[in-house]
Amino acid sequence: MNTSEGALKVAIHRLRKRYRELFRLEIADTVADPAEVESELRFLAAALTGN
Repeated sequence: MNTSEGALKVAIHRLRKRYRELFRLEIADTVADPAEVESELRFLAAALTGN
């Protein structure tokens, strides 16, 4: 990839952070009240992990 290990780690960290932000915004668009975002994220995580 023509980059150092450190630079690659930083790039991955930034991509994951940006993905989290975009994901939260998408969830916020699907709930009626912005206060429901956290509970919706917990519900989704539980559904995906089978808990």
